[in-house]
Amino acid sequence: MRYAIIGVEGPHDQAFVGKVLKLLGLKDFREELKGLESNLDPFWRKFIPVYPKKGNLYKRLDMPSILFAENLSVAIYAGEGSNLATNLDDILLANSEYQTNLAAFGIVADCDRSTPDRIVAPYANKFRNYFPNFPDRPGVVDTNHPRTGIYVLPDNVSQGVLDTLLCSCGQIAYPAYIEKATSYLNQFSEEERKSLKWKNFDREKALVATVVSVLKPGKTNTTSIADNLWISENTQQQVPALANFIEFLNQLLAVS
Repeated sequence: MRYAIIGVEGPHDQAFVGKVLKLLGLKDFREELKGLESNLDPFWRKFIPVYPKKGNLYKRLDMPSILFAENLSVAIYAGEGSNLATNLDDILLANSEYQTNLAAFGIVADCDRSTPDRIVAPYANKFRNYFPNFPDRPGVVDTNHPRTGIYVLPDNVSQGVLDTLLCSCGQIAYPAYIEKATSYLNQFSEEERKSLKWKNFDREKALVATVVSVLKPGKTNTTSIADNLWISENTQQQVPALANFIEFLNQLLAVS
């Protein structure tokens, strides 16, 4: 069995990567094996969180998503946004088997505050302590053992976030809903957006959330990403940025 860890910033990214891995033929541990501890591969047991986490009764438990194929098991770890590098560093430092027995290690991060190269730099500096060949350029997979790489959403070039990519996917999967949601959001003036303290890319987030509220009333974006058609063979074929991300994961995990 080959093992891989993919670090992401939050639950939406976790659902996104999980949906892509399903497109690549992997199965979800929660669906196929009911998410039962007794069915968990022993390699991942160190990831099982202890409650309460650091004494905080309201701290979110950070059990990774696990997806698997016949000879591959992948843990998608959501590392609390900007704390991703620090939290993953703590995990690797405490578990030597994750340093030596991984077939692949990757990072998926947003480019909401800087340029892709600047996003990559701190990750490369930190994780080269464990994986000396970790790339210092976005979208590049180093094929030495273990395979390593970092993908900076939305496309390794532009500023943006996961929702930037999802908006492009929505144009293909749900064009009528995207049009109606766009018309609704256009009714908010610049003054209103300022009063709401919208930041960069909040419009894209609001657009996706508006469509999600139609597709999955009362449900989260995470649920919609996992269940609906934002990520599909159709959007893979028609959204270059999604196709590039899928190819990145394909190379990182050597799926085919």
